[in-house]
Amino acid sequence: MTPAPALAARFLSAWQALGGEFEYHANPTAARLGLLAYLGGLNTRALLAWPPQELCLPGLAEALAAAGYTLVQPERRHLDPDLSAGLTAADAGLAETGSLVLAQALTRSWLPALIPIRHIILLPQSRLHADLRAWRQAWQQEGRAQALCHSLIITGPSFSDDIELHPHRGMFGPRHLHLVLFDDG
Repeated sequence: MTPAPALAARFLSAWQALGGEFEYHANPTAARLGLLAYLGGLNTRALLAWPPQELCLPGLAEALAAAGYTLVQPERRHLDPDLSAGLTAADAGLAETGSLVLAQALTRSWLPALIPIRHIILLPQSRLHADLRAWRQAWQQEGRAQALCHSLIITGPSFSDDIELHPHRGMFGPRHLHLVLFDDG
């Protein structure tokens, strides 16, 4: 088993190679403050987001509300096109590829991860796994094997080429991925 700091370094190296941005924090409180500082640099006050209880950062909803931010729950037929940032948590990080795993649930929509131009992801360090096989084994041992079938794996920002093979980011998903990785141990 790879020690947590080495696993985090491996993951972040792969994440950066894909074009992802990140910030690392030593604890959940620092992560919450770091996220607020990051949001302060954006021109938005509303975030398309998962419900607060799904965001894995204690006190986040209250801190966001106190700072004047609104968490907007996705509704398929009534999406506000002006929402430029989405906020979710990741259920796993795969160090080998720098990929993130988001499991679908009744209270979670993938829309905050797919629709806005900027996707902000919260990831506790305890959710890092060496690779796809290690993640699968861990979830099977936890009795979450069924969730494997309903998971979205994100490997970097949206990237595609046009008909003339000119590369473009953000054509079919977020152009910017900002990860908030924090030590939760």
